[in-house]
Amino acid sequence: MPARSDTTKTMASHQKLIRCIILFSLALGCSCFSSDASLHSLKKSAAAHRRTFDVATSPLWGATAGESNVATDTILPIENQSPTQKQRDLHPPTIDAISKGLLMRAQNLPNMHFRIFEDDENIEPWEVTLTCGKVAQQSVEEWQRVEQLTLEDHEDEMQVVAGRVMAVLTRLEELEEDLLKRCNKMSEEVIFDFGVLPKELQILQIGSEDAVKQMRDAAAAIDAACLFDEQLRYNRAKSLLAMFLHEIEGPGLRRNGVVFPCMDVDFLSEEIVDALLGGASDVSGVEKSVEDNVEKSVENVETTVEEKASPSQSLHPLTIDAIEEAFRFRAQNVTTSPLRLLDSNMEWFEVQYSIMKFADRFLEKYTKGSKKKSEEPTWTEEELQTIGGRIVGVLVRLDDLEWEWNHRVSTSTLGQPESPDMIPYNQWKSILGLHPDNVEQRCTKTLDMALLEEKDFARARAERMLALFLLCVEGPAMKASGNRSPDDSEVDFIQDSTQLNLMMPKVKE
Repeated sequence: MPARSDTTKTMASHQKLIRCIILFSLALGCSCFSSDASLHSLKKSAAAHRRTFDVATSPLWGATAGESNVATDTILPIENQSPTQKQRDLHPPTIDAISKGLLMRAQNLPNMHFRIFEDDENIEPWEVTLTCGKVAQQSVEEWQRVEQLTLEDHEDEMQVVAGRVMAVLTRLEELEEDLLKRCNKMSEEVIFDFGVLPKELQILQIGSEDAVKQMRDAAAAIDAACLFDEQLRYNRAKSLLAMFLHEIEGPGLRRNGVVFPCMDVDFLSEEIVDALLGGASDVSGVEKSVEDNVEKSVENVETTVEEKASPSQSLHPLTIDAIEEAFRFRAQNVTTSPLRLLDSNMEWFEVQYSIMKFADRFLEKYTKGSKKKSEEPTWTEEELQTIGGRIVGVLVRLDDLEWEWNHRVSTSTLGQPESPDMIPYNQWKSILGLHPDNVEQRCTKTLDMALLEEKDFARARAERMLALFLLCVEGPAMKASGNRSPDDSEVDFIQDSTQLNLMMPKVKE
């Protein structure tokens, strides 16, 4: 199977670096994701070209950021690393990046939104998400340049840093609110070490009938200080990262046996840890805290899971409709709403935005159509969020999913002429959703024209892209987090067991 061109590889590497950074807050999966599954290393032909599926988490579809639990990818567990693999400290670049985000927020740069107040009518949640994604991307690229890191050797570490930066920045409102509450009773001399400004506490402690103005005043106070006080920013960044690691990322991952590098809060003094986190900075302390909380709520959680009703009808047909429509729209190569990178001057953020808007418009068209027909809502809000998340999740990974499916089929018995399982090339489109004769890699225009003109081909391809996403991305993420989607990420629309086995996740080497 021929390798991709250098230009395509460069674009793919750029996408791969930032894909885990940006879109978990734009519903890359379904609405109840709270942890990530493993990256899956795959080999490309004899050259063993490394490919990965990037797995990201997502809060509510179209909601403000801050409801997912983890934003990083599982890498090689520490206990499985060889002695020659030196554990790099990922906390310094992460803290530096969060501090940079606090500075950029204080600078109030045009089109760089970090917060939304209740009276803001012109700022959408996705704008905050994209801003945070840009900061994470820029910070990781700068770290890569300074430390002379390469994607080939350090991709996992870069994704972990990027994911954590993104996760903290998209949760600033919630984390900062919690931080201020914890510092509320401390002396003014002490709270600076936590990155908290006495003035912002004073503003919030004064009763006010105008809560929005009070929040704006407090925000203005901390922004004014962050503009010139680097140490304050750095202290605040450390506190926010510590809270995220200790209370959001760590518990769920450890409970499910998932290990990331640098999961412990080992960058704060014992005194600050005691005051901020209750003294549980080590793994055993975290596990004990988590265990206590789980024991108190496990019966309620199990009851909730058991009683959670299945959807009244399958979520898949509408999702597949959207992906099929996206194939036809992408084939038109509309520069104002691109669903792929069309040239080297186009930013991946433009594609991310177009994908999100495509899914939004598709679901809006569906819901409006139901209202015009005076039909009762077909799905619950959660189910619609799940559908929307899956649409975005597939489309943002479409290049990788298409390449991966073509690669798996071409190197399997289904694509070997001497095999009894071999599917005739003239049936590939309808049975496998693939264009035969290696058109997938050689001629994008031919592939696009076929998807535009042949509905059965587009439908079969959409089904296989969704199935691959559910089996290799969403399903493993749900398993790692201990959560479940409304339909348990079940693939019930493909009956061919050979194809299903071919779609199963591959273990990272």
